[in-house]
Formats: sequence, structure tokens, C-alpha cells
Amino acid sequence: MSFLKLMPLIKISHKWLSLLVGLQLLIWIGTGLYFNVMDSVKASGNQYRVKVTEPAADLTHLVEPKQILQDFDAAVSLSTITLLSKPYYLLTQDKALYPYFKNQYTLVNASTGKQAFVDKSMASELATASYNGPGNIVKVVKQDPPFDDRLKEKNTLWRVDFDDEINTRVYLDASSGRLAAHTNDDRRIVDFVFMLHFMDYAQERSFNNVQIIVFAIFTLFFALTGLIWTIELGFNGQYQFLSLFGSKAKSKQIKIFDKHDKLIDTLAMSSQENLLDSLLNHDIALPSTCAGGGTCGRCKIKISSDSRTTSADKAHLSQDELASGYRLACQHRSDELTSLTLFDVTQASNHLLKLISSEFISPYIKELRFKTIDGQPVSFKAGAYMRFFIPAAKGIAVPVNLPPELMHHWQDVIDNEYDHLACSRNYSLANGDGQSNELVFTIKIQMAPDSVVKPGIGSSYICNLAVGETIEAVGPFEDFFAKVEPTSAPMVFIGAGSGMAPLKALIEEQLIKLTTSRPIHFYFGARSQSDLIYADLFESLSDTYSNFNYIPVLSRPTDDWLGISGYVQDQLSLDFELLLGTHSIEELEFYLCGPAAMMNSSIELIKSKGATDEKIAFDDFS
Repeated sequence: MSFLKLMPLIKISHKWLSLLVGLQLLIWIGTGLYFNVMDSVKASGNQYRVKVTEPAADLTHLVEPKQILQDFDAAVSLSTITLLSKPYYLLTQDKALYPYFKNQYTLVNASTGKQAFVDKSMASELATASYNGPGNIVKVVKQDPPFDDRLKEKNTLWRVDFDDEINTRVYLDASSGRLAAHTNDDRRIVDFVFMLHFMDYAQERSFNNVQIIVFAIFTLFFALTGLIWTIELGFNGQYQFLSLFGSKAKSKQIKIFDKHDKLIDTLAMSSQENLLDSLLNHDIALPSTCAGGGTCGRCKIKISSDSRTTSADKAHLSQDELASGYRLACQHRSDELTSLTLFDVTQASNHLLKLISSEFISPYIKELRFKTIDGQPVSFKAGAYMRFFIPAAKGIAVPVNLPPELMHHWQDVIDNEYDHLACSRNYSLANGDGQSNELVFTIKIQMAPDSVVKPGIGSSYICNLAVGETIEAVGPFEDFFAKVEPTSAPMVFIGAGSGMAPLKALIEEQLIKLTTSRPIHFYFGARSQSDLIYADLFESLSDTYSNFNYIPVLSRPTDDWLGISGYVQDQLSLDFELLLGTHSIEELEFYLCGPAAMMNSSIELIKSKGATDEKIAFDDFS
């Protein structure tokens, strides 16, 4: 495999590794700060522990040690101890390096010569003797290892719980009566932070663990992939070092031609922006789903054939295209050229949109309706999307104006605020019937997977807009649309979750706007009935149009669900012969949008049946 073919893998690896390393760095910072500010006395777990001083026992009538050694198993040592003012012989059969390693003892009453056992009553008295807190014993239990808060302990212990404000717990060795430890809530917090700080997730109580070794290897790869990427960007001229020292951006006049070599305009373009962004500043939008990352390969333009080529150019363009001067707009700047030719220009323009309606249609998905401020309608093909410009703002994790009936779905989400920078997000239009001037979107509010990661910035911002507020957007971009072919072959739509939006638009376009007679089958997957958005609409369409078949599939239905259970791709497999009918697989058209796992499985199934790439269209929003 060549180096150029490896670059996309290197970039993807670097991005995911940066997330892993970044999260662990945050954990180290937080836990390191905790270790610096914690109260060491409380952290020891000995807040209510006192030194036990046994009163002198009567040692005048003890059984001879020689007799004890003859009566019991062979021991490596014999010692005299006092427990609760009574003398005992402690025979040690197996002695380990540390008390918490596996040891074997026999406790013998020194006055009678009979074996003694630490029972529940004795354990309670021993624990009370070592405790000076305000609590009372609430539980006494004998336990074998492992212990939640005595990770290294290998011996059977008595655990004595006190009901004080810090939940003190006293451990005693069950065979010798040895006081093993005091612990409490403060100590347990320290243990948890220790686990995070030293990545001791297997709770080996050691920082020489496999997790740290694996993380070190990942960090090494993160550094190497970053170095390789930096060198690659440097060779591609992506760094403008003079700008680091305050050099102002230069503006250059660039001649813009269309694909028929007709001069469209001459534009002033900045030398510190890539051509994709610079063209967008002049309301010329090129298709791009990677926001200029060089990974989608869709912003194709033509410049001079002797222009430099980047690894992204070589990864997405053929040798003939490169020799003809084709390049990716996101990889080049205006200071490299004097003219460029546009090919796949979208008639997209900037719009200031006003929110006219915002409504929850499932616990996590909202339907948003916009109109342009100037009142002019925006024309688009069904399946199109628009790019929203999210300004820097303060976000919130839980949506505002959450309906009472949906609150239980969000009760476990921490209601925190966070700051976010400006960004842009693409969302598909959900209407395609051509009967209104509204722009309708169905957007899923992306929740944070944990307290460290922020929720979806774009979805949270736009779904928390109040009716009447405005937002800037550019588009529509028409990359995903239905083919117009004179055929009676079925159309199969497959979707799940918020992938509903473009599919709903395409189906409405076919049934309502174009009044097609082609059979249309719509497989839509959701977890439960509450996630089955627009169910009433599609059931109504199914009743109205005999050529439309709506197949909802639930993966986690409740007991009262009478429909199909499972996953859409599995149901599609079962129905495949029925879908074909009298048609060949070459005739069917497939349109997909939804989670990556669902789309990958469905596309793999469809191709295994003989469908070609030309018959499969999908909107990858992942």
C-alpha cells in the first residue's frame, strides 16, 4: 500500500487518538488537582480509628506452648497475643510478606489450650474497641475476597459497618482477629480517583498495568501520526508561516470560468483562505461534506496542470484528472493561480432564516420550520440539505421548554451550561411536496455521552432557538435526490432515526408532487413507539396511495406493539423476493439515510443481491 493511500487512514487514526488522549489528559488534570487539595487525614480512612491498648491479661495459668505445638498443625511461629483482655496463642502456619497477602493462622485460647474462633460477637467487640466515632454498628458480615474497598486483601475478613456520617467500615482478619483496616466514604473517593489517575480500571492497585501500557502505545501513535500529518501539510504548502508574524493576508484577483470556459466573474480572493471558503464568501458554494478536510473529495475545480498536487488531490482524483489540472478547492489558495474553472457549482446562496415553529416529534427529535426573512421562497430538490452557521454562544445540555410528558426521558442528563465556538452544521430538508414556502428540518438533539464531552453543539443550539429568532444558512445543496427515469420499477427507501428527513422529502415528492405510480416501499427503523416519528403521516399516505407501502420496524418495542420487531435490514432481507416481484434487481432503486451501522448492513445486503452502485443512493450524515 502506497504512502498516499495510507494518509486517509493516518488522518482518521490521528483524530480518534486525539479524542482518547485528550480525554485522559483532562482526567489527569482533574485527579491531579484533587490529590493536591484533598484532606490527607480524611483520605486515610482512619478518622474514627483509635489505637487499641489491651489491658494486661493474667498469664499465670497458661497452657505450655510446647503442648500447643504438639496438639495443632505444624507452625512456623507461635506468639502470645491479647484480644479483649484474654490471652491467646497465635500459630502461624503460612506467613506471607505482607499481612494482606494470603496467610494461615490458628487462634488458640492460651488458658484452655482449645482452638478459638473469631465469631460475630467477638468481631463486633474488636471493631468497637478500635472506633471512637458517634455511630453504632448496623451490620456485621464475614466476607471472602475480593473486597470493594480492600483491593489487595487476600484473606477472609469480618466487615463491621457503623452508621456514622461517613459510613465507617472496619475490617478484621477472621482467623487471627487482626485489625485489617478502617475505611470510609472519603477513603473510597480517594480509591476511585486513584483508579482514574493511574488508569487502574482492572483495580490491580498498581500503575504498572496493561491499560497504561496500551495508552502509552496509543499516545506514541498519536504523536507519530500528528508528525506525519504536519509534514504532509508542510509539503503541500498548507502553512503560511509569515502569517504567524503578523503578515496581512493578500487579496488576489482570480478569474472564474464555467465548465464551458466562459468567464463568469473576476473575484478578489484571500491568500490565507482555501479556495472552497474563499468562493463561499462570494456566494459560490461547492459541494463538500467534510468542511474542507480533504476527505470527501467533492469540491473539484480545474486550475493549471502544473499546479502542485496534495495527497488529498491524489487520493480523490485520477492521474488523467491531475494531468488535466483538476484539483480539490479545499487544498489550494489563491496565491497559487490566476484563474480557475468551476464544474459542480451548486446554486446555493446565503439566507437569513426565521424560525416559525419548533415542536418535539419524539423525545429527542424536533421538527423546525423556517421561512426566509425576505419572504422569498427557496427552491430545492427533495433530499437537499442546508448548511447552518452556528455562532459562538453558551449552550445548555437539556432543551428549553421541554414538554412535561418528555421530561422523564431527560431526567438522567446533567443540566449544565457550556461555551462553544462558532461552527457550521448540515441538516437535510424534510419537506418535498412543494406545497409551501417553508423549510422544514427534523433534527435530533445529540446528547453528551458523558460529563466530559459536550452535547451536540449544532443540534442543541438550533433546537433551542425560540420562535421568531433568526439564523444564517447557505444552500440548499442537492447531492441526494431521486432519479427521474421512465420506469415502473419499485423504489425502496430505508431509514432510521433522524435519517427520516431526506427520505420523507423524497417520498412526499414522489407521491404528492409527482403523483408517481411506481411502487414505493419505506422501511423505517426506530427503538420504540415514541421514536416512530411521522407514523400518522405515513399511515395516511399508505391509505391514500395504493402504491405506497410503509413498514415500521422497532428494535425495542413495548408489549403492546403489534407490528414488526427487529432491525430494518433484517426485515428487508426477509422481504427481498417480495420487493423484486416481476422486476430484476437491476431495475430497483434504493435510497438510504440513517445511522452508519444500519446503512452499511443494508448496502451490503443489497449489493449481495446483485444491485449496482448506480442503483444505490445514500445520504451519509454520520
